[in-house]
Amino acid sequence: MENNGKVKVSKYTIMYEETPVLLFDRKADAVTVYEPKYLPFALRRLEIIRPVDAFEWITNRIDNAQRTYMNMVYIARKVGRDRDKMIKDSSGISFTDNFWLKTSDTNHTWNELNSLRDKSRELSLYALTGKSDNPAALLSGHTSLFTTKGFFTKAIIGENLVKLREDAVLEYPAYLFGKQIGVTVAKCEFDGDFVNIRLFTSNDVSLVHAAELKRYFDTDEEIYNEFKRNGRDDIAGQIERMYIFNYLIGNPDMHDENTGVLYDAKTFEFISLAPCFDHNIAFNEEFMGVSHATKGRSSLLPLDEWSKRFIKNHPDILEKLKTVDYTEIKKYMPKERFTEFQERIKEMLSAKV
Repeated sequence: MENNGKVKVSKYTIMYEETPVLLFDRKADAVTVYEPKYLPFALRRLEIIRPVDAFEWITNRIDNAQRTYMNMVYIARKVGRDRDKMIKDSSGISFTDNFWLKTSDTNHTWNELNSLRDKSRELSLYALTGKSDNPAALLSGHTSLFTTKGFFTKAIIGENLVKLREDAVLEYPAYLFGKQIGVTVAKCEFDGDFVNIRLFTSNDVSLVHAAELKRYFDTDEEIYNEFKRNGRDDIAGQIERMYIFNYLIGNPDMHDENTGVLYDAKTFEFISLAPCFDHNIAFNEEFMGVSHATKGRSSLLPLDEWSKRFIKNHPDILEKLKTVDYTEIKKYMPKERFTEFQERIKEMLSAKV
């Protein structure tokens, strides 16, 4: 099967660790499900999984072409912008879960991929800075860079998602603030020119983004409503706290690829809301109280309205807001933004509950 002279992969197998889950035969335009209990969330509740459904999940796995330096990474890994080559090179591995992709002409194992995942520090630094003194080292190991989404440069080094300090300095005051008011935020610290954000996933605990959960629940509504309807008031309450936190820090980028739920990697049972993450553009100047709901679309989340509605359910946050220590927090933003941040807190404290 050819496209513009390029030989395309004829078969993809969605793998879960060592288990084949689903075969997508591209040439025959057919799907075979091997192990339903390990299907990705976007496919789990479909009565019939169509070829287009499987192909959509596979193509969504690789989606970061606009990120700075990724073109250079593609060239260094000798894949260009050919999605099939990206999948064959990376096997679609991710730091968020235990899925991967086996093509008709690759023969990797989960143990191999897992043991060599993101072990090339040279490649990670290249993805962050676009600089390398050892081009040959950029080809070693396996990388999750192709499945790591988002606009700002990032890479996995050790137990951390690493960003450039110049891009992500606001991650740190957001973390400090969340810690003080009792909202779970991904642990964050500075490391020279970088910001280290501690991973909260592992081989035992995985992340599913809200975007995929909407397909799982077959809804355009926010996942908050689904967890309420399904009796998971624990997760719904955590989402309320997330709304309040993101409103207070003035974050217009809390779209459904920047939120998600943690689940047990063996049973696929939901555990909790993921820690709040991705606050590169928080403390937004002249924040209007709303956030993007869906990446790349115009729909909006009324964080201001929801926060004032939900704060009555979380009196502990109100109490902690009265004693926030701003000494370290205010060092990392202009005076105007800090003033607006304090105004939102004052407004919340004076809201009728």
